[in-house]
Amino acid sequence: MVKQSLAGDEFELFASSLFRLTRSLRAASHLWLQLPGGLSPTDVTLLKVLEDHGDARSGFIAERLHVGPSVISRQLVSLTAEGLVERRRDPADGRAELVSLTQEGRARLASLRLAYVERMREHFTDWDAETATGAARTLDEITDHIIPALGGSSPAVRSRTSTALDTDDTDNTDNTDPRTATADDSDDTDSRTDTQGPA
Repeated sequence: MVKQSLAGDEFELFASSLFRLTRSLRAASHLWLQLPGGLSPTDVTLLKVLEDHGDARSGFIAERLHVGPSVISRQLVSLTAEGLVERRRDPADGRAELVSLTQEGRARLASLRLAYVERMREHFTDWDAETATGAARTLDEITDHIIPALGGSSPAVRSRTSTALDTDDTDNTDNTDPRTATADDSDDTDSRTDTQGPA
């Protein structure tokens, strides 16, 4: 069956609903994103990058989060002090540094993931498994259309068991080695958006 493109009033309705959703998430982000442990959404995303990719240079992390390396450097200072990450010289290049997720960092991520999912359950008590799965599929499809429209890469296909803590807004299909990646230090802007959840 050939799908007909949305046009006219239907597409206007969709655009209006999407705008309402993003505006509501932005307005309520200070309430919605209250995570245990005192970590910010960008801290959680940084830890998740390390969990997904293993040891990585700060330049690679900066590329994944779309921020300047100096932003990552500031985050790493606090995360290292809390014992969530460790930094060491890259044995392949003594001038470079590798960042690793510690066992405490992994444990904190698992705790945050559980807390986030439980918070979602509290607010969607009238949803059954089928409704939740259908909503996740629709949101993924919307994301897969929006990211390329904004000049980004289409994200990899996500598992239906993943959560907002399990994904980031980047293309996980590239073959860049996180141990050798570097990034341009010209961008010192934290590009975090508080509308996407703690990811």
